[in-house]
Amino acid sequence: MHFNVGFYEFSTNVGMNFQLNRFYSMGALDYDELMEIGKKAVDFETWISLFTEAGKQAEKKGEIKKAAVCYRAAQFYTMSDAKDGNGGSLKSILFEKCMSLYDAYYGSFEQMKYERIPYGNGYLPVYYIKPKDPRSIIVLHGGYDSIVQEFLDVLLYFGEQGYETYFFEGPGQGEVLMRCGIKMTPEWEHCTSAVLDHFGLQDVTLIGISLGGYLAPRAAVYDKRIQRVVMFDMIYDFYGSITHKMGKKTARLFDYLTAHPRNILWKWLEKKLNENIFTHWLLGQGYAIYENVHTPYEYFNCIKQYNTREISPMLTQDVLVLAGTGDLYTIYYEDQLKALTNARSVTGRLFTEEEHADHHCQIGNLKLALDTIEGWIESKTNG
Repeated sequence: MHFNVGFYEFSTNVGMNFQLNRFYSMGALDYDELMEIGKKAVDFETWISLFTEAGKQAEKKGEIKKAAVCYRAAQFYTMSDAKDGNGGSLKSILFEKCMSLYDAYYGSFEQMKYERIPYGNGYLPVYYIKPKDPRSIIVLHGGYDSIVQEFLDVLLYFGEQGYETYFFEGPGQGEVLMRCGIKMTPEWEHCTSAVLDHFGLQDVTLIGISLGGYLAPRAAVYDKRIQRVVMFDMIYDFYGSITHKMGKKTARLFDYLTAHPRNILWKWLEKKLNENIFTHWLLGQGYAIYENVHTPYEYFNCIKQYNTREISPMLTQDVLVLAGTGDLYTIYYEDQLKALTNARSVTGRLFTEEEHADHHCQIGNLKLALDTIEGWIESKTNG
C-alpha cells in the first residue's frame, strides 16, 4: 500500500487543514487538488459544495475511490440536521453515496471479506483478511467519528504483512450509527468481545485508532483474549486535553460548570459555543454520536468518561503507546506511560515534526506509524 509523506498547510483553518492532510496521507487526493480546495473552503458550506462537486467529477472520470473520499469529506462536515433539496437528510444521503462507491472500489479486492455480526438491534460490520499461515491476529477499530472504509488501506497493509486482520465498527461509528442507530458508550468491551466471539479469536493484538486510544485499552481490561494493545494515539484524558488547550482560566470555568448543571452561565456558554462554526459542529457531532447527550453540559460530562486514568493500572498485557509531539493529547504522554503499572511490558513511541509524524495518528507519515506497530507486534509475538 502507498501512503504519502508530508504534512502541508492546505488551509489556514487548523481543523480543515488536518482533514485535508488526512486525505493526502492516505493517497486519495493529490497535493494540487487539496491546495485548491483548501484555499476556497472558507466555511463548511463551501467545503461541502467543493467536495460534492469534486466527487461528481471523479465519478464521471471513473475514479471510484477518489469519488468516495470526496463524498465522505463532504459528509464529514455536514450537520446532522441538514436537509437536501427534497427535505431528506443530507448527511445520510452523502453517507450512502460514499458507501456505495467505497463498496464498488474495495469489492475488487478478493482477499478482503465483509461480514455483519448481529449486535443489539443492529449489527457490527467487519472487514477481514485471512492469509494462509498467518503470523498472528490483529483486530482494529476507529474512534470518535470514523468509518471503517477510511482505513481499509491500513487493513490491506497488515494483510500484506501476513497478519490475519479484522477491522470492525462499533457503536457510534459508521454503519452502526448511520444505519442501525446505535450510539457510542464507553463500554467498548461488549462490541469487541462480540467480534472475538464470532470469529473465535484468541491471542489478539487490538489496535485502537484516535479515540480508540481509550476504547481499545478499555476493551482489553475486560477481555484477556487481547494480549497486546496499541494506543494509536493515546487518549489519557479526552476532556482534560480539550480544556487544557482553552487555557487555564477557561479550563477552570468548565471544571466548575460541569459540576453545576443548573448554573445560569450554561445559557451564555451554549450561545458562545454555537456562535463558532467549529464548536457548533463539534457539539452537533457529539449529540449525534454519544448516547443520551443533547446539551453542552451533557457533552462535556460525557467525554470525561473517555480517559485511561482509572483503567491503565488494570491492563496486564503488552502495551504500545503512540503519540505525536504536535498532538493536543500528548500533554499526558508521560502520565500515560507511568500509569501502566501492571502491564506486562510498556513501549512508548513519540513521533516528531522531523519525521512528518507529529500530528494526531501520525497523519503526515502514516507508513512510519504502521511500520512501528508491525515491528512491535513482531517483537512481542516472536521475541
